[in-house]
Amino acid sequence: MKLTTLSAGLVFLATFAYGQNTAGWPCSEDLTKTEGDNHRIRVNVSVTEAMAQKKILPDVSDLKHTKTDSTVILRVLIGKDGAVRCADPAQGDPSLFQRSADAAKQWRFQPYLLSGQPIIVETTIEFTYKKGKVTAR
Repeated sequence: MKLTTLSAGLVFLATFAYGQNTAGWPCSEDLTKTEGDNHRIRVNVSVTEAMAQKKILPDVSDLKHTKTDSTVILRVLIGKDGAVRCADPAQGDPSLFQRSADAAKQWRFQPYLLSGQPIIVETTIEFTYKKGKVTAR
């Protein structure tokens, strides 16, 4: 199956954080309760970018006449179902954090499989704001 082959190949590109406790995250405890465990792997943004099925960009209509040039990086947890469960600011302009997190929480990914089983994924999403426009990866 293509999905299994893709997942197996991507495991080698991942930086493993399997079973790590990430108590510093506001949503870690809630995610553990809803997903049933705290086992996860950390995956490079280029890997998860290929797994994205739905990307929502932040609304920047109020920024059209500003010269905002900034990159916001969010640390995200993707649940076993491929939904973004947590989006915490890691870097960037604090005035853009909330709109970036709101957009990221609407993203959907193909579930990440490890040994044929879905697993929680830790990664980043990067929003680049430039001259009233935004791009994401």
